Amino acid sequence: MDRFLIRNNKKPNDGTQNSEPAPKKKKYDESSVKVRRYLSEYLGLGFSATKSDPVNAQCVLCGQVLANSSMKPAHMNRHLSTVHPSHVGKPIEFFKRKQEAFASNCLEIAKVASVSSKALRASYAVSYLVAKQKKPHTIAECLILTALVKVSEIMFDTKTATALQSIPVSNNTISRRIEDIASDIVMQVIEQIKLTKMFALQLDESTDVSGEAQVIVFVRYQDCSDIRENILFCQNLQSRTTGEELFKVIDKFFAEGGILWDWCLSVCSDGAAALTGKNNGLMA
Repeated sequence: MDRFLIRNNKKPNDGTQNSEPAPKKKKYDESSVKVRRYLSEYLGLGFSATKSDPVNAQCVLCGQVLANSSMKPAHMNRHLSTVHPSHVGKPIEFFKRKQEAFASNCLEIAKVASVSSKALRASYAVSYLVAKQKKPHTIAECLILTALVKVSEIMFDTKTATALQSIPVSNNTISRRIEDIASDIVMQVIEQIKLTKMFALQLDESTDVSGEAQVIVFVRYQDCSDIRENILFCQNLQSRTTGEELFKVIDKFFAEGGILWDWCLSVCSDGAAALTGKNNGLMA
């Protein structure tokens, strides 16, 4: 036995050895991390303060940002001497001018990259027309915007035509706008259903041109003194087209939207067996 312990670098336990477990390592506590403050003297090293929380140091020459934990004069001196050696020893007035120029450039970039509110509204209006006419999304950029620019040049002036060119109507932009509009319409319908707490459903299970099964749910509800009917949602069926799967899809949508089944007054369908079956159908 002693030979086995010696061969495996183990010592026999004679009762005197401490058998207490090793102390656990302390967990990392973010609250104990020291947050460094930006000092005005750091501008003499070519670094200004960012508007983030916590504050970081940003080089006014190249725009590189140092983390808050690296906001030390030694790190700033190393960056200045290695990346910008020609500016070592420059007075603080030089870096102040660089800071003003850097801030001005950032404002110009933000101004160019931003879209005005009128151009944004026009983009949504064009996207809504494209969706209503069921046209390809590329028609907005290839035809609609081009026609607007040409008409403006003829009827008005070049300045108006240039302003129209700032309207974002690319293929991807139109797709995102249509998705936003559709989501907003669904939210409006859900909010109206929550107000009236009465609605009726019409269900249709079919396949699209690619052969994928879909369930379309229409809803009829009261809006003030009028009865309105809208498409509540259309969703692909990932698995089988049984009544149980159809019910799961509708029930999940109701749960996410906060709609209760107690508010449903009636349900009608297209007569499919999966919907009207008295034993396993969705009605059951």
